[in-house]
Amino acid sequence: MDTRSDTDRITVDPASPTESGRPRKRGGSRPGRRPFRPLALLAALVAATLVATPATAAPAALPDRFVITGSGYGHGVGMPQYGAYEMSRRGSTAGGILRHYYQDTAVANRSTPSLVDVQVYGPDPYSFSGYGDTSATTITVRDGAWRLRAGEQTVASGPAGKLRVWTSRGDVVVRSGDRVIKRDKLVLQLAGTRYFRPDSTRSTAVVDGAHGTYQHGRLVLSASEGVPNIVNRLRLNSEYLWGLAEMPASWGATGGAQALRAQAIVGRSYALLKRADWKRTCRCHLVDDVRDQYFSGNEVASGFAGVHWVRAVNATDSSLTNGKVLVHGGRPVAAHYYSSSGGRTANSEDVWSSVIPYERSEADPYSKAAPGNSYARWTRGIGQAKAQRLFGLGQVASIRVADRYSSGQAKTLVATSPSGRTARISGSADTIRAKVGAATFAGNVPAAWFTSIRAR
Repeated sequence: MDTRSDTDRITVDPASPTESGRPRKRGGSRPGRRPFRPLALLAALVAATLVATPATAAPAALPDRFVITGSGYGHGVGMPQYGAYEMSRRGSTAGGILRHYYQDTAVANRSTPSLVDVQVYGPDPYSFSGYGDTSATTITVRDGAWRLRAGEQTVASGPAGKLRVWTSRGDVVVRSGDRVIKRDKLVLQLAGTRYFRPDSTRSTAVVDGAHGTYQHGRLVLSASEGVPNIVNRLRLNSEYLWGLAEMPASWGATGGAQALRAQAIVGRSYALLKRADWKRTCRCHLVDDVRDQYFSGNEVASGFAGVHWVRAVNATDSSLTNGKVLVHGGRPVAAHYYSSSGGRTANSEDVWSSVIPYERSEADPYSKAAPGNSYARWTRGIGQAKAQRLFGLGQVASIRVADRYSSGQAKTLVATSPSGRTARISGSADTIRAKVGAATFAGNVPAAWFTSIRAR
C-alpha cells in the first residue's frame, strides 16, 4: 500500500546561482564619453535601459533546518500499549486485544516453573554496550529485620540497616557493622517473607545502582567477573509479574483493565520462554531492564495505582505453576510490544531481519486516539550541517520520504541539493530511526513513522 502524499515532499528551486559559484551581473553597458545631452533625453535612456534589462532574482536562501513531523513511539512490532489501552476502553477483552495485534494467536493456560531468577545488579550477560555494573554496592534494609544464610546456616542477622557488598578472589563479601562475611554465595532473607519471620513487619531492600525496591522472594549474592552479582529469586507467576513496570497501572482505573491483563499475559509468555535460558554470567534467567522486561521489584505494587496491576496479574494465573500465556501453533511465544504506533503496526522483517509469523502489519487506529498519548504527534529538527553529513551532500535544499513500508514507517529518504543533485538513505525502519535520530538536535526520533519533512 502506498501511503505517501504530497505533504511528504518539499520542492525548492534548484537553480540557485550560489550553486554555480558566481552571481550574475546586471544587464546593460557603461556609456563612454558622449556630447552633452538634454537632461530629459538622458532620463529617458536610463529608464529604457532599466526596462529592457531586468535584474536577476536573488539566490534562494538555503534552509537552516528541517522539521520532521511524525507519530508513534517505539519499534512498531507487535502490541502498541496505547493501542491496547484504547481497545480496552472501547470494550475489547485481553484476548481480543492480543489476537488483533498478534496474528493467528490464542490465549491458553500453560504450566510454568514456580520460581525465576532476575538479576538486579551485576555484570551484563548479553554483551550490550552501556549496560552492566562494575563496582561495589550497598544494600539498605528498611522497616524490618534481615538475615544472611550460607547454605542452611545463618551467618549474620540484624535490624534495619546497611550492608556493604563487594568481591574478593571470586567470593562475595558483605560487611554489616564490624562483621565481615565472605562466601562463594550468600542469601539475604527479609522479614515478612515466607522464608524469614513471615508474621513480622515486612522489610524492604534497596540496592544502590538498581532501580527497584525488593520485598518478595530472596536476594542471592555472589561474585561474577569481579563484580557483586545480586539476583532476586521469586515466584514467576505472581511476584515477578507484580514487579513489571511496562504499562501504567493507573490505566486500570480509566477503562484499561483488559489492556493490563493483556500486558500480564505477554509478560508471562516472555518470562516462561526465558526461564529455559539460564545465563552463567549473571546466574539468572532474566535481567531487570529493557534487555528483557523492566522489573522494578515492589515499586509498582506499592504505588498509588498498584492494586490495578496486581489484580490484572492475579486474573491471569490459575496457580503458582499455571497461568495464561500467548501461543502460536500451540506454543508459547515471545511477543514484542512498545508504546504506540503511527497508525499501523510493522512486519517484523521490516524493522529487524527475521520474519516472525505472528507479528504481521495490522491496522492500528487506536494508538493515536488513546488519551494521554503524547507521541500521537511529535516533531524533531535537523540542522543544515547535520543534514549534509547525513546524506553526503554539500548543500541540502529539501528532504522527502520517497518510500515506505506497509506500516507507513520510512524506508527511503531522498535529499535534493539546490543544483538538483540527489542522495538517499535506505534501510530497515530501525536503521532509519537510528540514523535520522542521531542527526537531530534531540539526538533521537521517537519512531520511524515520519508524516512530513519540511524546510525551515
